[in-house]
Amino acid sequence: MTNTAIAIDGPVGVGKSTTARLVAQKLNMAHIDTGAMYRAVALFQIENGLDMHDAASLENSLEQIQISIKNDGGKQKIFLNGADVTEKIRTSEVSEGASVVAVNQGVREKLVAAQREMAAAEGVVMDGRDIGSHVLPDAGIKIYLDAPLEIRARRRLRDLESAGRPAEFDQVLNETIIRDHRDKNRKHSPLIQTPDALCIDTSRFNSPDETADEIVKIFKASR
Repeated sequence: MTNTAIAIDGPVGVGKSTTARLVAQKLNMAHIDTGAMYRAVALFQIENGLDMHDAASLENSLEQIQISIKNDGGKQKIFLNGADVTEKIRTSEVSEGASVVAVNQGVREKLVAAQREMAAAEGVVMDGRDIGSHVLPDAGIKIYLDAPLEIRARRRLRDLESAGRPAEFDQVLNETIIRDHRDKNRKHSPLIQTPDALCIDTSRFNSPDETADEIVKIFKASR
């Protein structure tokens, strides 16, 4: 795996995707949001009325799912079987579903293989929950983003409200707690901070842009 890759991991609501996208733009690299790929699998199950908790159903679905990521003017777009689902995968239902399908080994094997193929070219910023530990273990820079639980829940609430999907804070907080537990305790590739990853508390910064600048600084200092 190329050592020019930047692997960014962290829990839900910490700002991984936004920060990773900004880092990629600042360094003229490709950005790969792996969480969006799991969201696309969940969306397929939802739209087809399939049980995402059923391992056999999920594994059968994989044969019918093709996911691609394209960068359009600095914005990442996600395609599911040729259809642009960039906005459709950002609902609470899909978000919860992504956490469910991500525990399935078959799903992980298929998507990790695709992610590694995407990262074969040098100059990639990839974010998710097992990038530094599993997908790109030889990444040149490993970052673990974190922030206090309530701050992450409030960020998630603001994101939903900005997208026109208002929710109650207590509901979002509870969903965040559930997702943290599931992500950190799943059998296959759980969310961890690897020993060689630098932890950055994003609550120290006023914006994802400032967090991205810190990562860019770390990257340039390592060259």
